[in-house]
Amino acid sequence: MALAAGEARALTMGHVPDTGDAVFYTFFLTAIAFAAAIITAYQEFRWLVYVLFSLLLLLSVASQDGTLAHLLGGGDFVLWVVPYLCLSTTTAFGYLVVALRIEAPHPLARLRPLFRCLALLTALLPLSSVLWLQRISLVTMWIPLNLLFFAMLFTQALPPLTWSVRDRLQRRLTRTFPVVVGGFAMALQVAHFSGVGFSRPHINQLNRLTLLLFAVFSLAIVIWQVVAVTREKTRAERQSLVAERNEARLKLALAEAEADYQAALSTASRHRSRLASVSHDLKQPVAALRQAVDQMQRGGRAQDADRLSRAVDYVASLAGAYTSDSRDEQDGDPPPDGPASGSEVVAAGMFARTLEQMFSAQAVEQDVRLRFICPDSRVCVEPLATMRIMANLIANALAHARPTRLLVGFMPRGENVVFQVHDDGIGMDAPTLARVRQQGVKGADSEGDGLGLSIVQALCRAQGMAFELRSTPGRGTSAYVSLPKHQGHH
Repeated sequence: MALAAGEARALTMGHVPDTGDAVFYTFFLTAIAFAAAIITAYQEFRWLVYVLFSLLLLLSVASQDGTLAHLLGGGDFVLWVVPYLCLSTTTAFGYLVVALRIEAPHPLARLRPLFRCLALLTALLPLSSVLWLQRISLVTMWIPLNLLFFAMLFTQALPPLTWSVRDRLQRRLTRTFPVVVGGFAMALQVAHFSGVGFSRPHINQLNRLTLLLFAVFSLAIVIWQVVAVTREKTRAERQSLVAERNEARLKLALAEAEADYQAALSTASRHRSRLASVSHDLKQPVAALRQAVDQMQRGGRAQDADRLSRAVDYVASLAGAYTSDSRDEQDGDPPPDGPASGSEVVAAGMFARTLEQMFSAQAVEQDVRLRFICPDSRVCVEPLATMRIMANLIANALAHARPTRLLVGFMPRGENVVFQVHDDGIGMDAPTLARVRQQGVKGADSEGDGLGLSIVQALCRAQGMAFELRSTPGRGTSAYVSLPKHQGHH
């Protein structure tokens, strides 16, 4: 914003605004109001500093081209001092904007104290206006202010370097435009003071052009950034809602599975009781049949008696087995050669099919390739608790690991079948890995075990299963649970 050399005198005297002035200021104020409305609508109020900065730039131009003097009625103070005060205020605020909008943790954040000091230094320059009354030329007074002003324009390119900008064109514009405009304004100053000697009207028009370019493009870039940030927030909130919905569905599915399992146990118990009762009732007919067999043998029908005897022995053995099972359950002991109390022999393929039905739709929705590997094997486990362990591990991988591939396997290893979940997601460092393995904390009134890796570890410990978790940042996480293999015949 060039100033003519010479003694202290008004920058633009006797200016009467015309239609061109009205169009320029109307357009500029409309652009500022439009930007302020968009920023306010998106509730990104921190970006309003750029709106205020644009208003100060406009006020500075109006003080130099005579428009402000015409509106305020002239006077020595308005003609001589106000332009200096407006430009120094604009420059100081510009440095403050740079300090405010440099975002941590970028290394440039260390320069914030420097820009605050430059803002304070520029704000103190108007105090030197007292020296004007001692006939120090305007050129001498304006040189340091102009240098600070142009430096401030160049520094406006620094905050965008610290912003999270995904759009390549936006990133290029935000980094280069302040430098281009600042260079253009400085070139005008050098040309003016090196002897070209632009007239005051020409200088005013060039100042307006510089301001228009800088402010309009700055506000456009700010609006662009506001929209991008808001869109990113909306996307993150939508993902969070989807994760919460999937977690709620999983909790509901687990609750329904537990209810179904308890109902199946109750039904099985009733049937077992009936079978035991029937087997008890068979003892008397079996005894009667044995007597009949003895009579047949005495009557000379040994061959028929032998066949009938074998049949009776078989029926007796069945009745004895059911009666023994019933008595063992009442005494709290497991049946001979059977699984431990609460455990059942389950085919690993049943778990694999159930898990695939539970998570295939979610995997497709998240664009995750979900694959199951399940050789033929049987395990001796408590089904519901084991299903909760498996479902939690897969759900955690889908919800938190951000994978593109997820591999679930049931691999026989010696006396165990190792359930494995491998993802290629973000992984975890050692401190995070130790933290997620800590036992979950629940309130005194809580009736559930909760979800997460901590409850997986607790469930594994309760069933005597080995649980291992391995992870590498950036390369994914692997979980291993050792399930006891059924040692009996298939």
